Amino acid sequence: MHGPARAALLLLSTAIVIYAAAMPVAAQKAAITGSFGNCDAVIHDKLVGAEWRSPSDCEVKFDAYVRQGLTAALQSAIDALAEQGWQVSRQVESQSLTSIPRHTETKPFQMTEQQMHQGGAFFVSLRLPESSPIYQRYNQAAMDAMQKVMAAVQAGKNPQMEAANDAARVLGENTTVEISVAINLGSQGMSNFKTGHTVKPLPGGGYTVEVPYTQAPTGGDITASQRVTFVFLGAWAAAPTSRASGEGEEIQVKGNLSLAAPDLMKVQNVRIRIQGGTGQAQQVLRTINWNALQQLMAGK
Repeated sequence: MHGPARAALLLLSTAIVIYAAAMPVAAQKAAITGSFGNCDAVIHDKLVGAEWRSPSDCEVKFDAYVRQGLTAALQSAIDALAEQGWQVSRQVESQSLTSIPRHTETKPFQMTEQQMHQGGAFFVSLRLPESSPIYQRYNQAAMDAMQKVMAAVQAGKNPQMEAANDAARVLGENTTVEISVAINLGSQGMSNFKTGHTVKPLPGGGYTVEVPYTQAPTGGDITASQRVTFVFLGAWAAAPTSRASGEGEEIQVKGNLSLAAPDLMKVQNVRIRIQGGTGQAQQVLRTINWNALQQLMAGK
């Protein structure tokens, strides 16, 4: 290309760049979350560049509303256990929602901040003190089983570790109760190391699934498994499905969530996880404030 033509092309390119730079940048459309009463649904993100984003005013208010409702629903169960000597060893801290995963504004709201930062979206753990007669009885049985193992080892015999593991498991089941709650789940999977889960309907709707050898959230084999009773309320499949997996089974409950904008800030389904012995789980089920849960799901 000759000199004059090259100069003209350079001038044209420069003019285009200057023109483009002078053009106003179109404002990005603000993202909007679901609405919850009288609130600002626009996301005013103060965490630009971070993995999580700032919540909208509606998300903050709905999160607080759900936590208040769940507290009201579980407090009677906690009080009933406390009257029998159980002590709260750990529970979720009450704090305002300050961040939430990105790209969640078009999905049903889930309590996620507490889950990521504290180990559970909404939870309480209770223990029997070691001075409790109940604790001492189960602890003594576990110690006796372990002494038999040690005696067998010293005698050069094959120790019966299964009996010792069972005794330790029974000790944990009858001296520890952990309750956690989640809302608006798309599904819930449960790994049972042995076949034989039990499904029971609840009087006011929904059902429970007792899984005696649930794989622990941290993983592990059957020695770390837990007896867990799951409660399913609201928009869930009518019944769980299961398939064989080795000596155990994989259990699945699918959620039936609505993605419509008016339903994003609603409690469409609830899953309660009660880890503990069958007796403890049944007591929790008897003493939960079911009316408070129904009001929460009804948006009242």
